[in-house]
Amino acid sequence: MNIQNLGKQNWNDLMGKLCFMGFVLLLFSTVLNAQQTFSNFQELLAFADQQNLAAQTGEIKVLQAQKARLAAIAAIPDPVLNNALNFTNNTKLPVNLFPAEAFGGQKGEYREVQTGVQYNTAIATNLDIKLLNWEGWQNLKLAKLNIVISQTDKSLNQRNLYENLAGVYFTIVQLQAQLEITRRNWETADTLCAIAERKYQQGIAKQQDVNDSRVNQINIQENARQMEFLIKQQYLALKILADIPDETAIAIVEKNALDGTAVRPEILPGDVNVRHFQLKEQSSKLSLRKTNRAFLPTVSFVANNSYNLYNPDFSVFSGNWIHSQYIGLRMNVNLPNANTVANRSNARFALLLSQKEREQAQIQSTLEHQQQVTEWDKAVSQKQAYAQVLNLQRDTYLKNKNLYEEGIQGIDRTLTSFTAMLNAEYNLIASQVSVALAAAKIDIKNKFQ
Repeated sequence: MNIQNLGKQNWNDLMGKLCFMGFVLLLFSTVLNAQQTFSNFQELLAFADQQNLAAQTGEIKVLQAQKARLAAIAAIPDPVLNNALNFTNNTKLPVNLFPAEAFGGQKGEYREVQTGVQYNTAIATNLDIKLLNWEGWQNLKLAKLNIVISQTDKSLNQRNLYENLAGVYFTIVQLQAQLEITRRNWETADTLCAIAERKYQQGIAKQQDVNDSRVNQINIQENARQMEFLIKQQYLALKILADIPDETAIAIVEKNALDGTAVRPEILPGDVNVRHFQLKEQSSKLSLRKTNRAFLPTVSFVANNSYNLYNPDFSVFSGNWIHSQYIGLRMNVNLPNANTVANRSNARFALLLSQKEREQAQIQSTLEHQQQVTEWDKAVSQKQAYAQVLNLQRDTYLKNKNLYEEGIQGIDRTLTSFTAMLNAEYNLIASQVSVALAAAKIDIKNKFQ
């Protein structure tokens, strides 16, 4: 009986452990699914396109411009159809003067006659369609151009976002790599500290050597903490740029950024920023033409169909309706006024400003092209030099460490060479990431032409 109870207890314990492990695995799986990991920069860009609200705003603006084009098409004939129903009670009819001869009076005299009917019902339909509308055609051209401008603005904003994301992304990659180096050298600092303490206990080293080694150890530990804080700040900056919610965990696990090629990617000549200002200049030209066309006459087809009812007694719809109708052409000429003259002047100055902005953008594009080439060459040169410096500094440190263990030299030169080796590793990582960042910027520029 005791054996059976013991068997049941073991079985229950085993099932309980299995259930607990299953719950832990389910929870762990949920956490992993909730976390977004990025093994390269392109994965981050794909995720940012889904999250970023500015990109969604750009889509809305493009759709808005497309709807404005449809409105501009309808505005060329600008059809106006009015239906009116009026009922009038002439509480006091007008009095007109008529020649008295018509009523048997003498020549040269006039008689006052009350005219009209007290109650009048009028139903009228008026139609106005523009056949010639110069300003409307220019407005349609401007609406079509605004669609292209909206698409270009979206691309420009997206390029700026990508460039900002690249800066933050590769800063995180650099800090994480440097943190890994710092933690690895943390163990080296512990080793130096252990050597100094052993030598001090043996009576062949000073207390100052132990203190210096401990100070170096503390500095390495604090450097690691500061890097962890900086990484957290950069992750927050990344979320702010890409509109990633705070509850969404993200992690960058980039491993290839430090192994970039030394071959510079081709930089294409196009530039979306220059294209943006070229379109702005073209838009200003069309706006000026539109204001000039506002002074030209418009020709419209007009039509009217009306029914009138006159009653001496209060009656709205009973009686004999009188039908009238006409069709024709109408020409309207808008004379210059304060608003049209001001609009014309503003359009001229806007064109001059857009021309200067386009010229400035072209100059900046040429200089930015040269700057990207210089940044790439600079980063590659630093990478090659820092790799050589690191090999030399590592060799110097190892030799100084051996000399210190043998008691030939003090710990100060060993710690100095250790710090120089650590800084050389930091510099090499920074130069490697700079090469990857320069390549990413070139790729972003080439993507948005």
